Amino acid sequence: MKYINFFIFVVLLTLYILFSSNIRFSTNFLDIFLSQNSIKLFDIAKKFGYSNEILISKKGFNKKSLQELNEISNKLKALPEISEASISIEISKDMREYLIKNYFLLADFNNQKISKNDVLEKLEEIRKKINISVIYEPINSYDPLGLFTMDETDNERYFKLKDYGYVLKAKTTINTSNANESKIVYKKINQILKNYDEIIAFAPFFYLVENSSYIKNDAQIIMLCSSILLLILYFFVLKNKKLFFNTVFTIASSILGAILLSLLLFDEINILALVFGISITTISIDYMFHYYFHNEFIKRKFITQKSVIYGFLTTFGVFIIFSFIDIELFSQLAIFSAISLFISFFLFSWLYIYLEIPPVNIKGENKKIKSLNPLYIFLISSLMLIYVYNNLSFDNNLKNLDYQNEKLIKISEKFKEGFYNNKYQSLLISAKDKETLLQRYEESALLYPGILGIGKYLYSLKKCNKRLEKIKEYNFGEVKKYLNEASKELGFNNIFKNAYPKINNLKCDMSYIDNINFKIIKNENTYYTMAFVDKKYKIKDSGNIKVINLGKSLSSDTEKMKNTLIKYMLISTVFIILVLFILAKSKILYPLSYMIFPISSVLFVISLLGMINIMHIFALVILLAIGIDYGIYMYKTTNKVKTSMAIRYALLSTFSGFGVLIFSSTVALYSIGLVITIGIISVFFLLYFSL
Repeated sequence: MKYINFFIFVVLLTLYILFSSNIRFSTNFLDIFLSQNSIKLFDIAKKFGYSNEILISKKGFNKKSLQELNEISNKLKALPEISEASISIEISKDMREYLIKNYFLLADFNNQKISKNDVLEKLEEIRKKINISVIYEPINSYDPLGLFTMDETDNERYFKLKDYGYVLKAKTTINTSNANESKIVYKKINQILKNYDEIIAFAPFFYLVENSSYIKNDAQIIMLCSSILLLILYFFVLKNKKLFFNTVFTIASSILGAILLSLLLFDEINILALVFGISITTISIDYMFHYYFHNEFIKRKFITQKSVIYGFLTTFGVFIIFSFIDIELFSQLAIFSAISLFISFFLFSWLYIYLEIPPVNIKGENKKIKSLNPLYIFLISSLMLIYVYNNLSFDNNLKNLDYQNEKLIKISEKFKEGFYNNKYQSLLISAKDKETLLQRYEESALLYPGILGIGKYLYSLKKCNKRLEKIKEYNFGEVKKYLNEASKELGFNNIFKNAYPKINNLKCDMSYIDNINFKIIKNENTYYTMAFVDKKYKIKDSGNIKVINLGKSLSSDTEKMKNTLIKYMLISTVFIILVLFILAKSKILYPLSYMIFPISSVLFVISLLGMINIMHIFALVILLAIGIDYGIYMYKTTNKVKTSMAIRYALLSTFSGFGVLIFSSTVALYSIGLVITIGIISVFFLLYFSL
């Protein structure tokens, strides 16, 4: 039995190694906070390919810049993950043929009646241009009178970034939501670009690669520092090699067990849930400290110290309550924490009685200490909460919690401003069939002039038939007669004999081609298209028309998440108060102070520093769970000196596991660390006055 703790650790470690290929840790930060509806919308939006676009710009508008971008383009095309790469604005052959075929339907038609004199004047104007032109003057022999006009396009041959240089546009075929695939392409692109100077590059998936890498490295450093601090603490506090190594094995077994069991419920574990879960596991060390300082290990039977059992059940109960929350990160964390705490509690209560741990003597353990009246603590807490109520506001921008990649943000903004992308908002239009989809786009075009989308190149059958009817009502036979007569008079011979070809035989058979700039996609029996509308228009979401705005969706989802967290906190608080009432009855304020004072202190400090975010709120849940443990320990104890000492060491352990997060550069981790650190200081304050 002396080595069973080590045996359990080896078994769990072996299982972890055997199943390591199936263990996946996610570093995708924002997706875990989005609602399922928002995730579905953004997944549909990704299918349009905008998130797969890669932009590369070389400084300068000269021949050298074009030459280098062409070299880069050829190298990118050689990569299997790149589907296309070009610096040219020229349209494809298929698109050109499509526009020629449907020119008379797509172009704006001026159906004003034309006389023979009007035709003569127009042809005379054309002749004068030809005579005075130094270079070749092209003639539109199909529409010499200019009855049909399409939007003018720039005569630019190459993509340009305003005030910087030419731009290369490329597209990748990978799933940009997949961190591994994105990382491979990211490395290949950077390997190519490192040989060129004054090059900037951006793609939406660059955020995933760079931020995930930074968060992962940050988390690893934090976990390493935490582990070192914990090992130092346990070694010098316990001063017992046997107890030290067994404690390390127990904590490690709890973490491994929690990872393995969590994978039965989740396909992957978010790295943030893992970091927080490991930190929460270190809280279980207070079970060992209480048993150790109260000499429970020498009793040689399953330890049933009531204060520890009540403390464990209360904390375990809070995490079980939160395991039902409809927010995957918090659900993962709650389940991970509940499992790891259960394993460590069981091991500390059962195995350690067989380790022959010698009793510990504490100086002054029988000393009587006068406690501070909890009403004073309650009064101070109330005053702080009043200040918080009047001054604290909520930050619902989840992007503020992610790693702030200043360099990439700056490059992204440069491309947005250079391409005038900041001017538009994205509109997702949906319908059960293509005809209805196009009609909805056309209705939107009437509401929002200047809209950019599929409707520029493809009409609904309803609109096409109206356009066709308008064209057929026009007397093109008379126009052709005037053209032939006027051209003979002015010496044009038979140049215009093919003017307005087959116009009376036009049909509405516009067929969608893949090379159209704006796409139609099908997802789960629904058709979608993306359009871009000027931001000056305020668009109200409906069932079939939605504005795709990541920031707005995150804010909305965060607000809902906040309300959900508060609801579960209230449920947990009611659960805690019921447990405390059963334990303390009329003296409930004593243990309750360990919950009220730390939380009010944290909220007070946050209100002084700035705004509260969603991670602060969840950290308060953790503080709620661990703070009440200490309240129960101090209330139920028969020896305040021993219990106080056990709690002090447990708090140092909690800081080593959690408080070190305050040194993280990732705001989400820092927020957790800040809350726990202030909470620990608050509990130390209460212990100082022996409450």
